[in-house]
Amino acid sequence: MLLWHYELSTPLGPMRAGFDGRGRLRELILEAPNPRQTTPLPPQEQREAKHFLDRQVAAFLVGTLQTFTVPIDPQGTAQAVRIWDAVRTIPYGQSREPRELAAWLGLEEAPVVMACAANPILLLIPAHRVVLPGEGPIPRALRQLEAGAVWQKP
Repeated sequence: MLLWHYELSTPLGPMRAGFDGRGRLRELILEAPNPRQTTPLPPQEQREAKHFLDRQVAAFLVGTLQTFTVPIDPQGTAQAVRIWDAVRTIPYGQSREPRELAAWLGLEEAPVVMACAANPILLLIPAHRVVLPGEGPIPRALRQLEAGAVWQKP
């Protein structure tokens, strides 16, 4: 399936978003786009979806948006998708340990950690709300933002 890739300039840094032919977000990662993956002249639906995502990411990072409404379609194993769906139920401003999420899902902790680390859609699948061992500074900064602090890039 063809994806349309876009670069987003965000306070997090450059992000790459990939939308499918129906305008659903398939990936949102901290990475500049690869020019070989950028598709010229995307259909109007994808351009509108990208602008909608831009507005929602900006609002989230200034603390005025708590729930994203951009349609998403993460790709992964059935178990990973189940874990990502569970992560999306963690309320804004709260966090969980991987063992808590694993117990709730009836899984071992390792698949939860691996699925959160492999999260294909940052922010919209809020894996930063799952406190992972050895995580970097960005998940901590996002949890602080959700706790009411002003966004400061780590």
